Amino acid sequence: MNSDIMCAALILPLLAALPAYGQTAVPAGSSTDTAAAPAQPADPSAPVPPEVNGLQSYIDTWDQRTAYARATQPNWSSPLVTTTSMLEQRFRFETDFQHSGNDTDTIDIDGGKGIDLIVGDTEELQIALPPYYVRTAESEKLALTGWSDWSVARLKQRLLSSPADQGDYILSAWLQVGVPVGISKLTSHAITLSPTLGFGKGWGPFVIQGTIGGQIPTTYEGKLGNQIVGNLSFQYNIFHYLWPDIEVNWTNYQGGPRAGLSQVFITPSIAVAHIPITHATNLTLAVGYQVAVAPTYQAKPLTPAYDRAWILSTRINF
Repeated sequence: MNSDIMCAALILPLLAALPAYGQTAVPAGSSTDTAAAPAQPADPSAPVPPEVNGLQSYIDTWDQRTAYARATQPNWSSPLVTTTSMLEQRFRFETDFQHSGNDTDTIDIDGGKGIDLIVGDTEELQIALPPYYVRTAESEKLALTGWSDWSVARLKQRLLSSPADQGDYILSAWLQVGVPVGISKLTSHAITLSPTLGFGKGWGPFVIQGTIGGQIPTTYEGKLGNQIVGNLSFQYNIFHYLWPDIEVNWTNYQGGPRAGLSQVFITPSIAVAHIPITHATNLTLAVGYQVAVAPTYQAKPLTPAYDRAWILSTRINF
């Protein structure tokens, strides 16, 4: 299937079901047509965005801004691999244990996660940590230890959202920037841009979250090629804290050494989410096992990049 058609098939049905651009769901009992209905008294319990007057005011209203952002969107658990469209304020740390078809074993420490901050009523900023790789192999040529390229920052804009009692959906867009700071065996030597559209919809305890985006090198495009990346997550909430999940993670290579290939992983996982630590913080622990299902293994270029991986994730929301 043409990649453009696949992208449209994933996104258009969701867009058709959502309200007009720029809306956050109106609280129950309110009206958007003041001429057609008498004014209703304000609900004192309804979330209110903070009024900001200068830097000190911005800092002083940080907690109010965070509370408003969370109250006007779903309250799901973030999937293990698929980036959530929700605005998050947390520290996230992950470790991946990967085994490749060429009999190498790689420990990816952190995986490019880091700190997420809710910086506006509908905006989030991520400052990531650089991933550190430890790879062992029988051949010294394949073994390595060192930093990989760094997805240093991501800015997310929430476009549409509604909490569980008013629709339970979300649509966001973001841009992530990567810089080539890795060791010679791991770097692409190119700054990369990763524009992405993310979405989600809940039906009671069942939730679908997904993304469709790309990875675009700003230099050496002919050598590296572009990537189209899609993810779908199917979650089910049990006993409030448990979130079993199965994800499909797909990458299509446009140009470069893997031109014309598509890599597909299936990732079952489970998270114990939002465990209270203090009044203002909670903990999420997740574990998953990722398995490559396509294409058939080939050594040069190595595809899929690895054939299986354990993923451990820790998140502290604050």
